[in-house]
Amino acid sequence: MRTWDRAIATLLIGVVFAGCGGTDRRQPVTSSATTAPPFIELRSNTSAGTIHFPRGLYSLETQDQHGYYYRAPGKVYQHSFGGSYGHDGGIFVSKRDQRKLRGYVMMPGGLTHVGNLSGADYQFRY
Repeated sequence: MRTWDRAIATLLIGVVFAGCGGTDRRQPVTSSATTAPPFIELRSNTSAGTIHFPRGLYSLETQDQHGYYYRAPGKVYQHSFGGSYGHDGGIFVSKRDQRKLRGYVMMPGGLTHVGNLSGADYQFRY
């Protein structure tokens, strides 16, 4: 019966987050086309609700008109009553104000921004 509970939890999580995703308009970042730092180091584990971002070095990967997306060094984990689920994700940094950080996670419905990580212990790395 435990497998059945896990399947239901996964389905519910997918349905809840499906409405949060949007059209993914990110473009790869080339080092010559941006002045954004190539890395951001998260010095301690940080969470936004049930989504947990591991400490480590996040690499600049893509951008859109609003900001830069730094990929996590490993999976970003979502903890729920059904267990832990790994997702691709990382940190979003606003182009207007690089002090504004949010998490992002790739969910079944698309890319979803989560939480405010501006208060996290982080440092840009060059």
